Amino acid sequence: MGTERGKVHHTFAEKLDLLFGSVRREDGERHTVREVAKGCGMSKTHLYNLLSGDREPSHATVKALAEFFDVPLDYFADNERGRELTSQYALLAKFGEGKLRALARGAEQLSVESMNNVLAFIEFEASRQKKTADDHSPE
Repeated sequence: MGTERGKVHHTFAEKLDLLFGSVRREDGERHTVREVAKGCGMSKTHLYNLLSGDREPSHATVKALAEFFDVPLDYFADNERGRELTSQYALLAKFGEGKLRALARGAEQLSVESMNNVLAFIEFEASRQKKTADDHSPE
């Protein structure tokens, strides 16, 4: 993962791995390498090579993976839209779909003022954690 002026750049392998963690099957379980490879018309070995970063995908492979995981093709792009989508899927992977749905259900019950207070608290906590992480990082 690289950075450029505060922007995080994820490799194709990192983005693909993130999809395995965030996009679930209908039964809630993670997709297996076998089913993704089969669904995309590639070998398991090729998919493992993509996940490890040993191989770069063709456009057809990227398109097949985007269709399999039902994500926009832009998800794999190294541009602002791609970074935005990656951030959203990272959040989904971090909290899981159930917790995000519970958060959304709770938010529906809040007034605009209360929702703004919740958002302000989230921003405060995020900046506090970032400061703590920065204070403990080696220079």
